[in-house]
Amino acid sequence: MSLKILTGSSVRGVYRRVRPTSSPRVCKIEVEPEGDEAESTGVRAIEERLGSYANEYPAVFRFEKWLQIYAGKRPSAFYGLYWLARKDQARIVTPDTQLVIEGFPRSANTFARVAFNRAQSERVRIAHGLHVPAQVIRAATWRIPTLVLIRKPKDAVLSFAIRDPISVDQALRYYISFYETVEEYRDAYVLGLFEEVTEDFGEVIRRINDRFGTTFSPFTHDERNVDGVFARIEKNTRKRFGETSLENKVSRPFASREKLKREVGYELENPKRRVLISRAETVYDRLTRKPAQDH
Repeated sequence: MSLKILTGSSVRGVYRRVRPTSSPRVCKIEVEPEGDEAESTGVRAIEERLGSYANEYPAVFRFEKWLQIYAGKRPSAFYGLYWLARKDQARIVTPDTQLVIEGFPRSANTFARVAFNRAQSERVRIAHGLHVPAQVIRAATWRIPTLVLIRKPKDAVLSFAIRDPISVDQALRYYISFYETVEEYRDAYVLGLFEEVTEDFGEVIRRINDRFGTTFSPFTHDERNVDGVFARIEKNTRKRFGETSLENKVSRPFASREKLKREVGYELENPKRRVLISRAETVYDRLTRKPAQDH
């Protein structure tokens, strides 16, 4: 049995370009459902994906969620388990790390990393993509330049829930846990809003330089460079997951995935989740409105 730590990031269609795909999702609903029918469709979509994975690997599935949501905010526990799992050690924070890029999944994590690397003339050692506060906490302790990415909770949770086998409730609790934990270290990192990263990432890099005294080259956010970033993301995803999983896993917009997001989104609007959504939106507002040294 192998241990898998979920990773992922997202960029949505703010680039005014959505490339066609030759392998549409299995969802082929001609008329969009409404009301109770729509909510039922969204629930079934999540349950089907959760069921196949959780039934096949029940212990691994439960451990994955515990590791990210609970152990992920305790560096000693998380890194000890991560080492035991023999995961990709290049992603973790070390004293030699030059930059940390972390955030809740589907918050432009992959776009930020690939765009940053594209802009640099020399290799930069980046810790990234574990999606746990432990990375931010350790970076704060060692005073390593850090970029924390954040996306509006409903958008991030929806995108995450249709990508990975996780329920809406779990995703909301994960979001809350991540950002309430890193909020305690707000003066130790630059906060990058999803919209800032996907529309003018060069300015975000300039804020990192101002905050930490670094000299990273800003990303030139034009069509050619953005297309180059997407091409690299798509190539990496195809290599990792194969052609059949490309549309669901790649961190770039797809029209059919947006349709599935709308269908599953009815579940997020269920009144029983009002408390969780309110808590997630509250921490988002606190982080994005609070004056910090990087603004």
